[in-house]
Amino acid sequence: MTKTKTGMAKRIISLILATLTIITLVFSLSACGKTKTTFRAQYSGETIESYAGSLIATNENYKLRFIAASNGYDISPKENETVLNDNENYNPDAAIAEGKTILSELIKETNFERTSDKEALEKLEITLASMKQIVASEGIKKTYNLKTEVGFPGILLIWIGKFLGILTGLLGGSYVLALILFALIVEVVMLPIAIKQQKNMIGLAKLKPAMAKIEKKYAGRHDPQTMQKKREEMMALQQREGYSPFSGCLPMFLQLIIVGFILYPIIQNPIYYMLNQSEDFTSALLYYATSPEATGGLGFELSAKGNAIELLSLLNNENIQGIVNFAPIANSAEILARFEELTIPNFTIFGGAINLGAIPKIASWLVFVPILNIAGQWLTMFLSKKWNQNGMNPAVQDAQSAASMKIMEILPLALTCFILFQLPAMIGVYWFIRSLISLGKQYLIKLAMPIPKYTEAEIKEMEKMERERQKAQKAALKTQPKVRSLHYIDDDDYEELPQVKNNDATKHVSGDAPEIKD
Repeated sequence: MTKTKTGMAKRIISLILATLTIITLVFSLSACGKTKTTFRAQYSGETIESYAGSLIATNENYKLRFIAASNGYDISPKENETVLNDNENYNPDAAIAEGKTILSELIKETNFERTSDKEALEKLEITLASMKQIVASEGIKKTYNLKTEVGFPGILLIWIGKFLGILTGLLGGSYVLALILFALIVEVVMLPIAIKQQKNMIGLAKLKPAMAKIEKKYAGRHDPQTMQKKREEMMALQQREGYSPFSGCLPMFLQLIIVGFILYPIIQNPIYYMLNQSEDFTSALLYYATSPEATGGLGFELSAKGNAIELLSLLNNENIQGIVNFAPIANSAEILARFEELTIPNFTIFGGAINLGAIPKIASWLVFVPILNIAGQWLTMFLSKKWNQNGMNPAVQDAQSAASMKIMEILPLALTCFILFQLPAMIGVYWFIRSLISLGKQYLIKLAMPIPKYTEAEIKEMEKMERERQKAQKAALKTQPKVRSLHYIDDDDYEELPQVKNNDATKHVSGDAPEIKD
């Protein structure tokens, strides 16, 4: 009865805490929604239209809506609509009403350091002419820095990006072919590490009989002292034979660095790393290309925000021309001239039918990129397990080990699937190509340096021979002088059991005195 009351009390307390948390969250969100932005610019000297442009530029949504309104379009979000509404017909009255609404809402949502600044904006008469002046003013424009400023480790990535750019140029501008060659070069560079890993696996295979003997020796004993001694014996065995259990992690770690910290940034933003243009240059192109057509932009909908590689595959010397009339960018003519000087790689395949710069979606051909990667990764794991069984027959594994291995096989596949639906398909193509090349390399190494395999019967035979050797050595120990000690001595107290020696003079078996560990 007491336990029931205690459980009920805990549930009530949990419910109260959850309710308080929800109430606190609601009030916090409400408070955030009512927070006003402080506008520190003061109205002095410039025209009131330019000052209004500076205020409008503080809110990106309002800025684009105001620019569209000056062109006669209403792109404000409509009820029950998830996209902006672009009116095709020029409507002066609607444009003026939209301009007034935007300015009045901004004034209400802003804290001014001086009351006179707020009053000056409230007196501004909104007409088509004044709206055009606001949009054309310096206050609403932004100058983008086109100077490339690079530090470390960015300079390293830029040199790798330039190298990838050179490969692209040599292969007729095909970025996919350049990635294939780049993946091949990476695998060749990592060949010594792969050979070392194979040698390590051969060493592990040779250790398996001795490791099986240790496992059997401590079978059924799980107390901390026994488990610690078992680990020590395993480590001592591995150290004597020069085997490192962590050597297999190095190739995976290097691949993670190459893909995650080197290749991914280069693929994600080739404008910066391959073409050596500033981040502001990329931002300006993204801003122009993704802004609604009603504002003078191109209205592109990228598969992911900031996906520069997809942007490059969509821009060309024809549609980029409109950037000179795009009001929010002050140095648009300079940006246009810089773009026309660039040699843009080809990020598409099949004659432009498939853009590998986009992110894979279920209802597109790019969905095959994750599918092929999962199939290739599974095939790699299957063949690796078949080729490199570390000297053990798979039937020797117990049910628990088999279940653990199954989980370890499924988790990477699920993680790969999730990641590749978040990144440009070009990265998935690189992963797939690298997997195929790596699999071929692993097969050639396996042919040149095969891993020895032991059956269960062979392992049992080795254990039997080891037991017979130990039995003979223990028989020899009985003839040795007694050693007095303050602690109990068993077989594990000796570094090495003595070998049997025949002494014709004494006609009995003798041997070297065993070395006793402290």
